[in-house]
Amino acid sequence: MSHQLPVMRQLTDTLSACAQLTKEDIKALADAGVKTLICNRPDDEEPDQPAASSLQAYAESLGLEWFFQPVISGQVEDAQGDEFAEILSKAKTPIVAFCRSGARCGMLWALSQRNQQQPQALVEHLKASGYDMPDFFARLIK
Repeated sequence: MSHQLPVMRQLTDTLSACAQLTKEDIKALADAGVKTLICNRPDDEEPDQPAASSLQAYAESLGLEWFFQPVISGQVEDAQGDEFAEILSKAKTPIVAFCRSGARCGMLWALSQRNQQQPQALVEHLKASGYDMPDFFARLIK
């Protein structure tokens, strides 16, 4: 029996975000054609969290590209959105970004797009993708 894909929030045609991945999730994503993983979660946020390095080694053994951009929960900075944009510009698609819940990934994507899209359009896009982050939405619109 094959492993079910994790629940995804579709941000663009080529970028999805989700919660913490396991090795089984990574295998299922590779089998589904995903080419790149972006880990936005620092190590050791929770005791049972798999180490990014072990997930990276496994992902790369399956032929996936791996980017590690750890972002502290509640401390997403505009410059990190710029870094996320840089990763997106060179990553093979389709891409899956992950953190504890997928929220940081959504924030980083929105910040990466803030020079290309109107703030309210970004908020509506995030809402349509399943995000409910009123404090972050207010930050985008200010």
